[in-house]
Amino acid sequence: MIPAGFLFSAVNAGIKSPEHKGLDMGLIYCDKDASVAGVFTANQIKAAPVLIGMDLVKTGRSRCIVVNSGNANACTGTKGIEDARAVTAAVADRLGVGHNEVIPLSTGVIGIGLPVERMLSKVEELKKGLGDDIHAFSRSIMTTDTYPKISFRQAGNAKVLGFAKGAGMIAPNMATTLAVVLTDAVIDPQVLDNIIRKSVIDTFNAISIDGDTSTNDTLIALASGYVQEDVSTVEIEIHDVIQELAMMIVRDGEGATKVVEILVTGTINDSDAKTAAMSVANSLLVKTALFGCDPNWGRIIAAAGYSSVHIQPEEIEITINGYAVVRYGVEADGFDENTLNDILKNKEISITISLGNGSGRFKAFTTDLSYKYVEINSAYRT
Repeated sequence: MIPAGFLFSAVNAGIKSPEHKGLDMGLIYCDKDASVAGVFTANQIKAAPVLIGMDLVKTGRSRCIVVNSGNANACTGTKGIEDARAVTAAVADRLGVGHNEVIPLSTGVIGIGLPVERMLSKVEELKKGLGDDIHAFSRSIMTTDTYPKISFRQAGNAKVLGFAKGAGMIAPNMATTLAVVLTDAVIDPQVLDNIIRKSVIDTFNAISIDGDTSTNDTLIALASGYVQEDVSTVEIEIHDVIQELAMMIVRDGEGATKVVEILVTGTINDSDAKTAAMSVANSLLVKTALFGCDPNWGRIIAAAGYSSVHIQPEEIEITINGYAVVRYGVEADGFDENTLNDILKNKEISITISLGNGSGRFKAFTTDLSYKYVEINSAYRT
């Protein structure tokens, strides 16, 4: 399932603290120049590795990705840039590649400098450990994730392999937290860039756990170019890999007990549909009602109403798992709170909201908001 040309490694560098014993530093190496493309956070506060990565992908070629968890290297100023470059330079020198061919990715706590010396001391071990252990690499990028997120597809003669991490601070507006997509197909860098930018629209950019867009969100794609395959075939499978990774993140949402699909239709255009869908997906009142199985449909219609999208209230219709909740902007005939309460006990919830007769539509994915989410995030740094 590994695309030709790629090797993987992971080590413990004690990045969050010297006492931490889990894998927290990973490496992906390509044995030849690969096409590279990336999408990055829309947050105006961008971590040092994001700023470096945004510059490096412009070259269109890359060989390596070095990743760490436990430290975001965000809001660390000029020193953060220098630290990230010191690590990538050390990796480049050990592997005999150019300094501009190693892309850094980081995730973890904001505002703390990288433990550069501990990381540099592990570069040789990373090199020696290069092999086919994709599961170890996937574990090295985890923070509050409860399981590694890996997806694979066969694209004709080519392979597509993807990794992601993320369970909280998810409202991407580009990609999400950290993600890597690898293929051995021959793809021009600009074509690869177009593919991933198109693919994130209804995948990573359609999910929300808590409405927070990270300072570190990055999706990097590499194509090693070993296999000639129809690009349209590869594009389909890249999209499917990214879609599966996105849904893994939703299902692993911090403290989540339910996966929620929100389909908005009837708007003037797809953009308006997305705005309304994400407004509902990010509503804390909607999410807490879903957690408590509270049949308070007013929270859903209110969230759609304050989304800034033009709405005719008397045209709104809402169904939940196929059950009619709102018709013509008011409670549907025959609506029963106890019935909806039972429906909301399901672990998979589908909310369909029609806002009119337009052709716009968008599907978003979110979770409920539980006590556990508060517990996890109230003690994240400590």
